[in-house]
Amino acid sequence: MTNRAPEAGFGLLEVIVCVALLIAGSVLALALLPSLARASQTGLLRGAATGIARNAIERARAAAAYYPAADVADSATRAATTANHAWVLGPNATYTAAVRVHRAFCGTNAQTTDVPMSVTLTYDAPSDTLTVGVSYPPNPCLPETQSAIALSAQLAPASYAPQTQLPSAIADPAMQ
Repeated sequence: MTNRAPEAGFGLLEVIVCVALLIAGSVLALALLPSLARASQTGLLRGAATGIARNAIERARAAAAYYPAADVADSATRAATTANHAWVLGPNATYTAAVRVHRAFCGTNAQTTDVPMSVTLTYDAPSDTLTVGVSYPPNPCLPETQSAIALSAQLAPASYAPQTQLPSAIADPAMQ
């Protein structure tokens, strides 16, 4: 009597089941791509809104670093005169910024569109604090639904006159 070794390999039925599972998984992954793209755009829009708020704060800090030309000559009263940065900032300034996003996943023909973001600046003189609020749509396909972020920063006292040359403390790499 001869002993036959068991055959190694896959049967036709096993191969068909594996191919069917692979196709089903690929179709499911492709179906998820549009929702994944929208989810990534949500993070991009929040990041853009944060960038717009930070930009507004940095522009206010840059403007507040200088004091009005009429007060340049009297350095003794400079700090008291410029402590309130109301001369730099409007009490309730608002404007609209926009971010360009890819909208093909929303079912529109347009490849890109500008998503408007409402920016509100509020300055509190007693605490010398600037608050920037940005309203943005978390889903670019539903611009009527809005989320908001708010960033606050205390402004530094004005210390430089307009047109002042600031000293540079950058060392020449060749000298090190």
